[in-house]
Amino acid sequence: MMNVPLPATNAIIDQFSQILSGLFPLFLVLIFMGPIYSTVYGLVLEKQNRSKESMRMMGMTDLPYWLSWFAFYTIQTTIIALIGWLSLCINVLKNGGSGYIFLYMWLFGVSCFGQIIFFQSFFQRAKYSGLVSVLIFFLLVFVNLPISTSGSSGLKGILSLIP
Repeated sequence: MMNVPLPATNAIIDQFSQILSGLFPLFLVLIFMGPIYSTVYGLVLEKQNRSKESMRMMGMTDLPYWLSWFAFYTIQTTIIALIGWLSLCINVLKNGGSGYIFLYMWLFGVSCFGQIIFFQSFFQRAKYSGLVSVLIFFLLVFVNLPISTSGSSGLKGILSLIP
């Protein structure tokens, strides 16, 4: 067997990308707090005013009701992801495929709709529903810490179900 020397690597450690990788989840959470607040508040307010029941009495089924809320939230998410992506492209991402960043931001925003449905099911009054939901949503960002550090794959699998 011959010992072949490994080629010398001139690896450049990019500290900015390391810092950005830690701040990007927080950035995503902060830009989607507004739509989550308004959507949870609107859903709970409709539940409180019994608007859904009156629409049901007029013949509307559940599918158009939830599709309308999903379309409303998806339009908001698309606009916010587009603005966030453009600001990252102009100021931060000079090189590389930034289309993946937009797709990631948009998919994250759309996946938060499941959390919105989950959050609104716990509230009967709209007064504090949006605020408590946004607070829980913000605290779930810190679930990222056990996922990014080494740990059991079972724990990572369970925690990765949270958007």
